[in-house]
Formats: sequence, C-alpha cells, structure tokens
Amino acid sequence: MEIPVLLYHVVKPDPDPGNDYQYRLDEFERQMAWLHENGYTTLSVDEYLDVLDGKAPAPAKPVLITFDDNTADFTEYVMPVLTRYGMKAAQFTVTDWIGNRLNMSAEDMKEIAARGIDVLNHTVSHPMLAELDKAGQREEIAEAGRALEALVGRKQDVFAYPYGNYNEVTIEVLRELGYRAAFIVSDAKSTPSTPRLELPRYCLLQRHTLDDFVRMVS
Repeated sequence: MEIPVLLYHVVKPDPDPGNDYQYRLDEFERQMAWLHENGYTTLSVDEYLDVLDGKAPAPAKPVLITFDDNTADFTEYVMPVLTRYGMKAAQFTVTDWIGNRLNMSAEDMKEIAARGIDVLNHTVSHPMLAELDKAGQREEIAEAGRALEALVGRKQDVFAYPYGNYNEVTIEVLRELGYRAAFIVSDAKSTPSTPRLELPRYCLLQRHTLDDFVRMVS
C-alpha cells in the first residue's frame, strides 16, 4: 500500500513566472478535478497516519494534500476548489507570518480549521533548522506548537520541515516534544515502513503539468 502526499505553496490565477513555488490556479483546479473524476479519496492527516499504522483500512485510491506557509491565496482561491470537490487538506503554518500582508490572518486560520483543514506546525519563523543548535530548534518547534494549539485548539504533533531541511538533532527534538509524524520533500510515496518523522511529499512546482501530476499520484 502506497499513499502519495502532495505539497503546494502559493496557488493563484497569476503566479510570478520567475517563482517556481507559485502555482497556476487553473492547473490546480484541473488536478483536483482529475482526482475527483478518477475516484481518489483525500485524507485528513489523522486518517493518513491511521492507514499507515494499520488502524484503519485504506480507501482504493488515497491521497493527502498539503500546503505550506499559510499564504493568503489559500482562503481566496484554494478553499473554494477544495469545497467544490469535498476535499480534505492540511495547512502547515509559520506562526510569525500569521497576519502579515501576504499571509492569512488569525481569523482566517481559525475559519479554515473550523471547516476541516488540518492547521499544523511549520515553525515560528521558517528557518533552516539544521543550521540551529538544539535549543534554537526546540524553540522554533515548541513555540509554534503552543501558539497553534492556542489558536485553533488542535494538539500539535505533526510537523513539516521548512525547506525540507533537518538533521538528527531535529528528529531528536521532535521525539522529545511528542511529535508522531513529520514531512520532508522527496519524490516518493508513503508506505507502512516509511519512518514517521521522514514522510515524503511530492512538491508541485509551476513547471509541472497535469501529466506530471498524474505520474506522481498514480
């Protein structure tokens, strides 16, 4: 059993052609329509982990959709598409960015959480964690977790590494803080044997076409 996990950043109608992490809204809509038409089931993070851990049966075609960096386009452009197809997703959140001009407000974060989006930890300030000492890493992860628990009322025990950057110390900190899962960036699918603190995600970049997307999830 394999589960693809998808990672998006900015999704909007007019992405900057020089920024590969900004994705075209119409292409994103085509991808979500393709998943819907081809019988895929989007999972919450809890459902995804339960399937990997053998606590729940896997649907025929499972997929986990994730977004990083809590950018403001999520509420304006992404949520209507997810709602149209009844899809679940996770938003990995940088807490210092909440309320910035290009990011969602605290009220936005509470609203998407109330609508079923998993709001999860992506650190306080989006650093290269492997460049910090253990105390610095712990502060980035623990403080963001506390802030998100207070904001959305969800226990924070699932994490995504900024830039996919981490080291053995990061994993040690996550274990000490009680995290049960963390996501890296890697072109691979999750299986029951995948280390839970190194779960792979396919990163969707502006250059990726629908054919590329189909290869990732199929």
